[in-house]
Amino acid sequence: MGGPELCGAEATVVLLHGQPGTAADWSAVAEDLASDYQVVVPDRLGYGRTGGRAAGFSANALAVARLLGRLGTGRALVVGHSWAGGVALALALDFPDRVAGLGLVASVAPGEPLSRVDRLLAKPAVGTALAAAALTAAEPLLSSRPALAVAERRSSSRREALTPLASAWHRPATWNSFAIEQRALLRELPLLGPRLPTLQLPTLVLVGTSDRVVGTAAGNRLAAAISGASLEFVPGGGHLLPQLEPEVVAEALRRLACRALAGQAPTAGAG
Repeated sequence: MGGPELCGAEATVVLLHGQPGTAADWSAVAEDLASDYQVVVPDRLGYGRTGGRAAGFSANALAVARLLGRLGTGRALVVGHSWAGGVALALALDFPDRVAGLGLVASVAPGEPLSRVDRLLAKPAVGTALAAAALTAAEPLLSSRPALAVAERRSSSRREALTPLASAWHRPATWNSFAIEQRALLRELPLLGPRLPTLQLPTLVLVGTSDRVVGTAAGNRLAAAISGASLEFVPGGGHLLPQLEPEVVAEALRRLACRALAGQAPTAGAG
């Protein structure tokens, strides 16, 4: 893919998947960026190859900071999709020496009112059962012929992105991780809000105009709370921007990299 002038080549970009999900959610974006940057795409706590018990924003941020330490990277461009936008924010707030810039893609926003469904999903016993029902119902929608046909018309890579996403949602471990993260959404996300004005680093907030999960209002609120943040909209884009709009997301992240990573020394050890 052609793109703008490279900035910060060989610097590190970290891509964090949403709730639920795996590193595979970022496959197309990671492939695009890997020609110019060292791309790190972990499975977050409670998911995929990492497994174990899911956790909240602070614990996920600590895990990412430790990963970057083990890889021996410098400051990275950290990108979070959906729920993981909160992880990216917590990482920048708690470990500022690790973060050169923030990409918040269809991200949750502190201060945005949570729905009754969000609160039900956060209840310790009820939440897992509701998550199981909701994700089980969503799985056939993602893998249905109409959904795959729409993705196929746009590109084969988009169809390939939906298939593992649908499969991952139909697992008991995923349901439990989802419920745990819902509780963190209620407990921890509001605590990040008052701290956002302290962030002083290049930040991009990217939102689809047709996103019905977080919505454009959340994107506006998030961009307004972070000094100097840029706000970009993807016309007609929904919530699954990394999977269904990978070229748009990658191009936006390249522009952010020019602001965040320009002039950084090359790093070693990431992959």
